[in-house]
Amino acid sequence: MLYVEPSFGGGLMTEFESLNTGSAELTEMTDTQAMWRESDQHQHTVQFYEDDAFLVDEVGRFIGTALGSGDSGVVIATKAHRDGLAQRLASHGLNISVATAQGRYVALDAAETLSKFMRSGEPDPELFMTVIGDVIERAKKAGGRDGARVAAFGEMVALLWAEGKNDAAIRLEQLWNALAASRSFSLRCAYPMRGFSGRDSSEPFLKICAEHSGVLPAESYMSLIEEDEKRRTVAQLQQKAEAFESEAALKQSEERFRLLVEGVQDYAIYSLDPQGVITSWNVGARRIKGYTAAEIIGRNFSTFYTREDIERSLPAKVLQIAREEGHYAGEGWRVRKDGSRFWSSVVVTPLRDASGSVIGFSKITRDMTERKELMDRIQQHAEELETAQLSLRRLTGQLLHVQDDERRRLARELHDSAGQILAALNMNLESLHEALKDQLAPALAQRLEESIRLANQVIRETRTLSYLLHPPLLDEAGLRDALHWFVGGFIERSGIQTELEISASFSRLPRELEIAIFRIIQEALTNIHRHSGSPKAGIRLALEQNEVLLTISDQGKGMPPAESSEESRSGRKLGVGVAGMRERVLLLGGRFEIADGNPGTIVKAAFPIRSID
Repeated sequence: MLYVEPSFGGGLMTEFESLNTGSAELTEMTDTQAMWRESDQHQHTVQFYEDDAFLVDEVGRFIGTALGSGDSGVVIATKAHRDGLAQRLASHGLNISVATAQGRYVALDAAETLSKFMRSGEPDPELFMTVIGDVIERAKKAGGRDGARVAAFGEMVALLWAEGKNDAAIRLEQLWNALAASRSFSLRCAYPMRGFSGRDSSEPFLKICAEHSGVLPAESYMSLIEEDEKRRTVAQLQQKAEAFESEAALKQSEERFRLLVEGVQDYAIYSLDPQGVITSWNVGARRIKGYTAAEIIGRNFSTFYTREDIERSLPAKVLQIAREEGHYAGEGWRVRKDGSRFWSSVVVTPLRDASGSVIGFSKITRDMTERKELMDRIQQHAEELETAQLSLRRLTGQLLHVQDDERRRLARELHDSAGQILAALNMNLESLHEALKDQLAPALAQRLEESIRLANQVIRETRTLSYLLHPPLLDEAGLRDALHWFVGGFIERSGIQTELEISASFSRLPRELEIAIFRIIQEALTNIHRHSGSPKAGIRLALEQNEVLLTISDQGKGMPPAESSEESRSGRKLGVGVAGMRERVLLLGGRFEIADGNPGTIVKAAFPIRSID
C-alpha cells in the first residue's frame, strides 16, 4: 500500500506561545492537529528521500505536528539530521529547550543507541525492548495527560542498510513492529534512495516496504499536486514496473538457461546461423570436440564431418532436413580437433522468428563412441554365439544321426546275430528235451523245461529290444504302422491306457521326419511311464496346412514349478531326453513346446513339410 502523508506550510502553533493568537493561527492549529491524527493511523511509515534537506523538512512536519499538539516526539538520528531538525522546529516557533526539559522531546544519536542492543551483528530482541521501550514509555508519560501520543523518528535501520547489513535492518524493522503492538506510538523510518540504486535492489526494496504500514515516496513524487497528475504518474510507474519485471524475469530466465547450457559437460550444445556457421559454444562441446570457443566460433559446423560425409554434402542435407521437417536426428562418425573420430548422436532444431523464418539452428551432440563400441562387441558376440549355436546344432544333428544309425546297427545285430543264436539254442534245448524226456530224472527234466522257457523269454525280449532300437516297420511300412505296433507294446508293458489318433490324410513322410517323430513319441511315453504317474496318455498326429502337428498329453502330476519356466519349457533344464526331443524338432525347422495340461503335461511339436522335401 502506498500512503502519501499530506504536507503543509506555515508556522506551527504551540502551547508555549502567547494567548493573542489570531483566528488564522487557530485555523492552522486545527489543521495541524487533524493531520497528526491522520498520521497516527499509520503506526509505522517509511520515508524515502533523495536530499537531506527534504528529509529534515518532512521529519520536522512529523515531529513538529506532535509537539504542537501537546504530544511527545522521539528522534533517533545522526548528528547532522538532529541539528537540522532542531533548527527546523525552532524556525516554526517551537521551544525545543522547554520540550526537552519536560521530557516531551527526546533526541538520541542513532549509532550510539544502536550499539546498546546490537549483539554479533544482529539486534537483540530483549535489549531492544528494554532500551527503546523505556525511551518510548518515558516520552509518553511526559505528555502529562491521558491519551498522550508519541511520534518517533529513527534512522538506525538506514545505518545498518548503508553498512550492507540488510537482514539486520529488516529484523530491526520487525522489532519496531513488535514494540508497537505493546506500546502506542507512531514511527517513521527513513532511507536514502541511493541505497537502492543497484540492479538487485528490487527485492530488498519490496521487503522494506512490506514491513511498513505506510510508504512515503521521495521528493520527486511528493511535489505532485494535481490528483490527475498523480494518477498519471502512478499509471506510468505501474507500466514501467511491469515492463521492468517482465524484462528482469526474461533476463533471469535467459541467464539461467545460458548458465545451464554452458555448464553441461556431457553434451555439446551450440548454435548455428542459417548457413551453419557456429555462433555459440558450451563446455560440453569443448570437451567432446576439443575446440575452444575462440577457435571454433565463426567456422562452419561441417568442420566436424568426415571427408566422405562432406563429399556427399551431408552437412547441407542435415540443415535442409531440419528446416523442412522441424528437426534432424541421426548418428554417425564425426571428427575432433586432433583428427580422431568419435561416434555421435546429433539433434538439430531450427530456430524461427515470429514470422516463421529460420534465423538459425540449435545443435546437440553426444559422444556415443563407448556405446557404439559396446553395441559392436555385443553384435559380434551375438554373431559368434549364433555361429556357435548353428555349429552346436549341426553337431547335435550329427550325434542324433549317429545315434539313430547305431541303434539301427544294434537292432540288426540283435535280430540277425544274437537272435539267431538264441533261436538255435532254443531249438537244441527242445530237441534234447524231446530225446531224453523218458530217460531223465524228474528233477533234471524240470530244469530242462525251465531252461527252454528262459530261452524263449530271452528271444522275445531280444526281439522287443531290437524293435525298440529301430523298428523294421518304420522302414518297411512307415510311421503309421510302426506307431500302432509301438503303442500296443507300450500299453502291454506299462499298463497305461494310451490313445493313438492319426488323421486319415496322414501318409508316408520323409525318412528323417518319420524317425524324428517316432523318437519324440518314444521319449515322451517313456517319461510319462517313469515320472508322471498318469493312468492315461494320448497321442495325436495330423497334417494341417503343410505342417505335421504332434501332440502328446498325459493326466499325471505335471511338471514341478521350478521346471515350468519358459527356459525349462524350451528344453534347456528338463534333462537329456527332453533336450533331445527339442533338438530333433529344431533341426527340422519346427517348433517345440512343453505346456501345463492342468492336470498333466502337454508336449507339442510342429514340423514344416516343405523344409524336408
